[in-house]
Amino acid sequence: CEQCCEAEGSVQCMSCTGVHSWCGPCAVRAHRNLPFHKVQRWNGTHYEPTSLMELGFLWHIGHGGDPCP
Repeated sequence: CEQCCEAEGSVQCMSCTGVHSWCGPCAVRAHRNLPFHKVQRWNGTHYEPTSLMELGFLWHIGHGGDPCP
């Protein structure tokens, strides 16, 4: 993972510019304000479509993107 350098970078985003490789949690963090981006996950032989929601994304629409206090 290019962000945490602790896990395998198995997620890429087709909507972001450049080449990126994140683990699931870092992909979710990187897309906190980009909920409509299209992501793919490496399954061992090829990339397959997935969603930020399947990776654990939860979109908080109030309080600046943070959960309610």
